[in-house]
Amino acid sequence: MSMTNCTHGNGRALCFECFRTGMERTRARRAAWTQRELPFEFETRPTRKLSEQEVAHRRQMLEHLVDAARRGA
Repeated sequence: MSMTNCTHGNGRALCFECFRTGMERTRARRAAWTQRELPFEFETRPTRKLSEQEVAHRRQMLEHLVDAARRGA
């Protein structure tokens, strides 16, 4: 809502209600944009098979994360 649409203010500044509405719109727009860019959304099946080296690396990283979680790091 712009100042010209705000009927609650004095003409020079937004009232709190209009300011909050604008902030909520901005927050919702940013959240929607962020959700659109998430890298977790992908096809249910991988586009290619991982090599043995890639699988081994992922297993090693998972083991590291499990160990770190157990240590409380």
